[in-house]
Amino acid sequence: MIVDVHTHIPSHRDSIPPDEMRTETTMRSGEVVQLTNTIDDYLRAIEPLDKAFLFGIAQRPWKDWNPLEQSGDWPAPLNQNDVAAEAASHAPEKIIPFMSLHPLDPNVNDEYDRAVGELGCKGIKLGANYQDFDPLGTEAFRLFARLEHDGLPIVFHQGTSPFWDAPLTYAHPLTTDRIAMAFPRLKIVVAHLGHPWQIDCLAIVRKHPNVWADVSAQFYRPWSFWNAMQLFHEWGVTNKILFASDWPVTQPQDNIDHLRGLNRFASQHNLPGIPEDEIEGIINRDALDILGVE
Repeated sequence: MIVDVHTHIPSHRDSIPPDEMRTETTMRSGEVVQLTNTIDDYLRAIEPLDKAFLFGIAQRPWKDWNPLEQSGDWPAPLNQNDVAAEAASHAPEKIIPFMSLHPLDPNVNDEYDRAVGELGCKGIKLGANYQDFDPLGTEAFRLFARLEHDGLPIVFHQGTSPFWDAPLTYAHPLTTDRIAMAFPRLKIVVAHLGHPWQIDCLAIVRKHPNVWADVSAQFYRPWSFWNAMQLFHEWGVTNKILFASDWPVTQPQDNIDHLRGLNRFASQHNLPGIPEDEIEGIINRDALDILGVE
């Protein structure tokens, strides 16, 4: 079973007006990323998958603009959780909606109830740096306590960001160490292998039974990708890596192909390879069972 634990909501329902087309070049170090897309684009992208987690990122309550998800196609009062649920309804056997909340939102508990109870969200995506909240703060810990009690997993953005106003200290994998110590039953996914702090990420997933990493946003930096995978292999924790794409930044099939091509890169550069069974284990790992997602 191929489960992509990291895909983002489409920017548009059905079509993209020319004046709303958006691209980005810093996420992939100069390569163009198409940030505007439709539900049909998303459905085509996830064809190679058996399941996909789909989520947005809740904006900062004190701002009315989210640099990651900008579109006039989803009218108010729809928010990122509504969009995830609506998109999931187009392939309910495959797409699993996750909510996103902001711990400092005064209505966070009401939106939690609505997202889980009415929309059917099965977990949460948080990006503390993008959302500008302290993941070790009191409000965040209240949210983590509720998630742990309810058995809902977190996918955390961890690692670098191209946005100047996203504090990197909030997205370092070592913050997850403190969270996992405080909430040992809370299931956590550290996105992007915590890049460029992959070695800190592997130390965290090795230490905590309920913390995993996802492999999204790695392959297009092949030297960094190989180094990270070799480190996880040497430390014996490739079994703690979950498959992910970070769509639309990358396509799920590209991630599958580059994982399977990793040893070709190693051979071309006279580097040690990664056992094929470990690579296939990442691609086919049952994240639903691991994270307790029904």
